[in-house]
Order: sequence, then structure tokens, then C-alpha cells
Amino acid sequence: MNKTKTYLLLVVVLAIWGTIGYKIINGINSNTPELKVQEFNVSFNPKINPKIDTFSIQKTNKDPFLGTLTSKLIKGKAKTISKDKKTEYYPVVSFSGVVKKQNTSDQIFVVSINNKQYLLKKGQKADSVTLINGNIKAIIVKYKNKSQSISRN
Repeated sequence: MNKTKTYLLLVVVLAIWGTIGYKIINGINSNTPELKVQEFNVSFNPKINPKIDTFSIQKTNKDPFLGTLTSKLIKGKAKTISKDKKTEYYPVVSFSGVVKKQNTSDQIFVVSINNKQYLLKKGQKADSVTLINGNIKAIIVKYKNKSQSISRN
């Protein structure tokens, strides 16, 4: 009985190794199909559509809110504005603070003119606005010979 088990196991081992060897040899010598190269027409020829879509706008006297037709168009006189009045333009100026070194007396003021921020010293000019004087709480600016005091935000 011992010899029959040995022969049986030998047959099983040979079958397993035979299967493994067959798969390895089949994988190495596989018959891969040849790839066919397809030829494409690579030139681009767009189709030209000569037909042009036209339209026209026609005026209707329809009230868009009520959905009814209006009988007449009401024309009003245009108001004329006299050019005698000169409107004074003054730029929007705001004062944000002071920048200063600890050991010096030079002060640089942070001033916003028309939403653009500038760093100005006393006597400097930006956008036609001159910084005349200032301290930590407020500054005095001059624009077209008119002075204005602006406090800190």
C-alpha cells in the first residue's frame, strides 16, 4: 500500500508540473495576432454653410406689463440743463493712520484718495491733493486752494 501511494503522488506531482510547464511554454511562444494599421484621412475640410440667417425687428406699441396696445406714444420735452452752474469736484479723501520710526520725528501719513492708498509726508502732493499738516488724530489737506480737515477712521 505504501508503494501505491507513492506512485499515485508521483503521478499527481508530474501532472501539476506538467500543467505549469505547458502554461509557461504556451506563454512564451504565444501566437499574438497582428495589428492592422488603419489609414485615416487627416486632411481637414470644413463644410461651408453659405446660408445666412436674417431677421428684422419691428416696433410694437404693446405695454409689456399689461399686455395691451397703447394708443399713442407720449413724447415729452427734454429738459435742458444750463451749463452756467459749475459743479465742484472734491476727491474722496480718508485718513487711515500714521507710520513713524521710534527714534525719529519723521511721520508718514497713510491717506486714501479716491480709493487709492498713498504714503505722504507733510508738504507732499498726490492726485492734486497736498498734505499740509497732520497728527495722529487728524490731517489737513488742500485741494484747489481749499483746505479740509479729515479725522482718522
